[in-house]
Amino acid sequence: MPQPVFALSGDYGYIVPIETLVKSLFYHHRDAKVYVINKDIPQEWFASINHRLRPVGGQLINLHLPADALKGEHVSQPHLNEMSYGRILLPNLVDDDRILYLDSDTVVDGDLRDLFTRDLGGAPLAAVPDLLYTNNFNSGVLLMDIQKLRAIPNLVDRLLAAGDDDQLTQGDQSVLNHFFADSYYQLPLKYNWAIGYDFLCSYYPAYDHHYFEKTGQTRGKVIHYTGPVKPWQQFSTSRCRNRWWQYHDLEWGEICTHQPLPLVASEQAVGQALTFTASDRVQGLADLAAALPEWTFNVIATTKLGDHLTRLVPLPNIRLFPAVSRPVQEQLLAAADLYLDLNHGPKNDKLIGDFQRTGRPLAAFAAVASKAKGAGNYHLFADDDLAGLVAFIKDLKQPEENN
Repeated sequence: MPQPVFALSGDYGYIVPIETLVKSLFYHHRDAKVYVINKDIPQEWFASINHRLRPVGGQLINLHLPADALKGEHVSQPHLNEMSYGRILLPNLVDDDRILYLDSDTVVDGDLRDLFTRDLGGAPLAAVPDLLYTNNFNSGVLLMDIQKLRAIPNLVDRLLAAGDDDQLTQGDQSVLNHFFADSYYQLPLKYNWAIGYDFLCSYYPAYDHHYFEKTGQTRGKVIHYTGPVKPWQQFSTSRCRNRWWQYHDLEWGEICTHQPLPLVASEQAVGQALTFTASDRVQGLADLAAALPEWTFNVIATTKLGDHLTRLVPLPNIRLFPAVSRPVQEQLLAAADLYLDLNHGPKNDKLIGDFQRTGRPLAAFAAVASKAKGAGNYHLFADDDLAGLVAFIKDLKQPEENN
């Protein structure tokens, strides 16, 4: 089996997601060779990681570029910069036969060694078709046959020249598709599971193209957080946010000995409660979270959240999901042990009705109760009876503990 060789490209401003991706790569391929194309990442960063990887044979290589190497390349998205064109330079930078390039907003969630022996049918590169931009491939994961790419006359110069066009709608992805859309090998979706599109496809039907049906049943070996909303931001909307943080939180010693991925705090809750809100007022939420530290309180909304809620972020068992995407809402609904109907303002009657029909309990204070309060599994408390609601929630898990 050949040594797996990977490449990524970015700058020091992106060092946290870059290091998280690097951790995920070495977690699943401890003997890998990983190139990092960059202009400004300190050499000490490379030296420190290489020192930790030496016992298991991993190698992190600094592909340092001159400051003006990608000057003039057009970037189409505000959350990107010219370093996205770094992948285009690889045929001129390395001698390896085959390289898997990965965008820095990905994490590797499985062994990818099979890609390094896969027959590409003579194609110079392999990629996954883009789920939204039809007839294109997504350039965030590229399996590159370096020798075949080198055999194309003046390829890198031609690609860079094509990138100097301010009419490009997808930057370097548009350039690569212009050259290779008819000659690339199609990889299965699991190698570029682009779930960052969750938000776009939840709220803008023009983007859908049956996206949810394509991604709903697949767990990716490469999880790609496409789009401007990322899991390392304070709030994000797509699936697998916790997975990104699991790789982020790995220690290098845990990587070298392949310890289990660390749990994120919210995954250790005794119980989970769910609330939908269309306002920033959720009655008693902070008091409940303080009284029930072993419970997680998930609050979802289809819009941004106001200060009354966002100021609760320091409480570790309150999780806020503004502009929640459809898959995340469905996951939270399925995981909830209790629906807390505590929000002021408009109610999500469909969501409450769906939850009520599962037979799981709902609870509310009288002042904010919805029209579902007559249901048999709906429990109503006086506005000043916080203690009663706390006792009720504690008792929900009591039978399981006794058993």
